[in-house]
Amino acid sequence: MSALSILAEECELLNDSKYRSYITQVEKALKSFDSTSEWADLISALGKLNKVLLAHVRYPVIPKRVTIGKRLAQCLHPALPSGVHMKALETYDIIFKCIGTDRLAQDLFIYSAGLFPLLSYSAMNVKPVLLLIYEHHFVTLGRRIKPGLNGLLLGLLPGLEEGSEFYDQTDALLLDFCECTDPPYFYTCLWECVHSCPSVRLAAITFLMAHYNKKQTMEDQLHMVGLNISLMIEALCSAVQDSSVLVQRSMLDFLLVAFPLHNRQLTHADMARVVLATITVLLRRDMSLNRRFYAWLLGSNTTLVQVQEARSKGDVSESPSGEMTYFERYSRDLLVQALRQLLVEKPGGSDTVSARSAVLKPFRILISLLDKPEIGPVILESVLLSIFRCLCREYDISKSSKVSAFVKQALKKDDSYYEELLKTANLLFGTFEPYFIWDYASRKFQEACAGSHEGFVGNQEACIGSQDGCAGSQRSLRKISGSQSMSEPQESADIDELCTLVAYLLDIVSLETFSETQTEHLPHLLCSLITSLTRHCSHLPDAHILRMLRLCSKILSKVQPTVTVSGSHDHSADTSCDASMLEQVEVLTV
Repeated sequence: MSALSILAEECELLNDSKYRSYITQVEKALKSFDSTSEWADLISALGKLNKVLLAHVRYPVIPKRVTIGKRLAQCLHPALPSGVHMKALETYDIIFKCIGTDRLAQDLFIYSAGLFPLLSYSAMNVKPVLLLIYEHHFVTLGRRIKPGLNGLLLGLLPGLEEGSEFYDQTDALLLDFCECTDPPYFYTCLWECVHSCPSVRLAAITFLMAHYNKKQTMEDQLHMVGLNISLMIEALCSAVQDSSVLVQRSMLDFLLVAFPLHNRQLTHADMARVVLATITVLLRRDMSLNRRFYAWLLGSNTTLVQVQEARSKGDVSESPSGEMTYFERYSRDLLVQALRQLLVEKPGGSDTVSARSAVLKPFRILISLLDKPEIGPVILESVLLSIFRCLCREYDISKSSKVSAFVKQALKKDDSYYEELLKTANLLFGTFEPYFIWDYASRKFQEACAGSHEGFVGNQEACIGSQDGCAGSQRSLRKISGSQSMSEPQESADIDELCTLVAYLLDIVSLETFSETQTEHLPHLLCSLITSLTRHCSHLPDAHILRMLRLCSKILSKVQPTVTVSGSHDHSADTSCDASMLEQVEVLTV
């Protein structure tokens, strides 16, 4: 029945004297609501309205239905007792029987405002009556329930409380609505509820887990993804970052079975967003969450048969190395990308203490990841340069004149934000081997100098002959790309940036924690820098040479002479040697 035909029928009824009398009686019954002072008066007013409605059931058009809908919604207020709720549901049932499904579809917005929120706070004796109304009057609407499906789901999902006597009835109702509205559309609305309403997330994830077939992959159950993949991704991220541990735990369970990292049902960018949101669960330091998160990354719940089936479908790529672990093959790149994004991106609202403290999160996450030997050592070198850059950036911000005096005062009151960041960073560095940072810096300098040399040689070849130069460049590119494809994604930096970062590290890293740092590791770094500088000085720019010499001078100032047992004469000789080397480097820098 169309809206025009319904309107025409209403106009015809106005010519009926008995229907006009019906309107008068309804108006009189509605006036009794104006004089109510306690809940018993509401029951009496509802009884009068029910009596009028039952006396005119032959009329499919309810007079003053908008006003009636408002009064019924008021009678379902959470503060009112269950007796009023029961009487109001009786009125709803009478109205729905009178108007039929066609008119209910047209007037859905009138009656849903009061009904949909009721299940979440109703008494035990009210719930079965409400569920019967849904079953008898709303399921029969079929696809016409779509405009109100989001609200209906928000109203029904609170009934999916595990252990509740109404769980099975609510679950069956949800399945009925899923079938009559088309499953992809139903799950789209379900993901919208997960994304927008934290109070129903646990129930929604419970429904998803209950109806996900674990013997199949998500590709065999694509209706559960819905019609909007971006919405589902947002919902996954919102749920895994929920304030409730139960919600986070349930969503991690769903990710384990529905979106294992080897299946790649989602694009790389979408999976990166999910991983970025998921790693924040480590900040809770909850063992149940950590266990599920690590199982997801390491593929602990994934059998070899599942991986082989996914590979045969083309969902995963073959690796040239057969010795790579599950984490190295499928999870490492996504995790590294997420950590780099946390370290690189500047927190929004940098003029607030809470936003600035968000920078501490990636450091605390890394400390937790390093406790896992299958993960921490594998990703560390891929994010270490981003760690140094983040620290240097925050130092520049803390000293910047652009930061307002108010913010500086707020940061100072907040137990010195920057000092807290340095404390957390040194806690992270304390988990490394004493030589690791300086050995890493040495290798980065070697790579930067070698890269500068390759660029210089390439330019020389281009000058000698364009054809030979192009061939040499192609050979060089093939060599570089081939070596990178076999290894984990690495970060790179030029000589100028490396000098800035290492000079900054010399100021903030606790060099006194390990005695061998100043007696062995820094001298080795100095030796490596001088070797690289000597080997590549012919093609390095003067500015880079000067920066490296100044860095050598700073490193030398941090070096402590090695204590020997050969007597005071040797010790003084070592001291004079160090002083002589320092003077030579200072002369070069001048």
